[in-house]
Amino acid sequence: MLDVIDWIGSLKVREKSPSRVALSLSKTTRALGWAAVACGVVVAAQAWPISPYLAILPGLCVLAGAVIASLDRVLVFDRDAGVLRLEQRVIGLTSRQVVPLFHLRAVVVAARGGAGFSALGLGPRFVAYVERRVGAPIYLDEARRCAVLLRMAETIAEAADLRLEYDAAAN
Repeated sequence: MLDVIDWIGSLKVREKSPSRVALSLSKTTRALGWAAVACGVVVAAQAWPISPYLAILPGLCVLAGAVIASLDRVLVFDRDAGVLRLEQRVIGLTSRQVVPLFHLRAVVVAARGGAGFSALGLGPRFVAYVERRVGAPIYLDEARRCAVLLRMAETIAEAADLRLEYDAAAN
């Protein structure tokens, strides 16, 4: 259920050692959520006296902002324990997974996008994920430039002893 909101926010390296890497969402994700809540409340308060129906859209903005503000995601790659611990929280709902490292194949940074993005002059976007031997990949992050994603992927690959794959060709 919480996999739907994986793409919200940017992961940052919080802890790094030769055999352990901890990633978590940046603080700007939570700040943007609270900013959306504040803006939604102000607009809804101004729209309510005119018509309660006008306050519906700002109310939805408040709800979306509250979801983003409560979002937390932590990934810990621990080579000594031989596991990846993944924990996600949103509005009090917690999802935890423990994946053995031998179930993971590689850390991948790949270009995504295509003619549509290039035609707009935006170029490809890059996606970082951990490829599993069986099952869906574990999404890490995405960006317009690959440098930050590549550094994060190199850190994970080194600490977890995984292969690093880089695909610069947009699909």
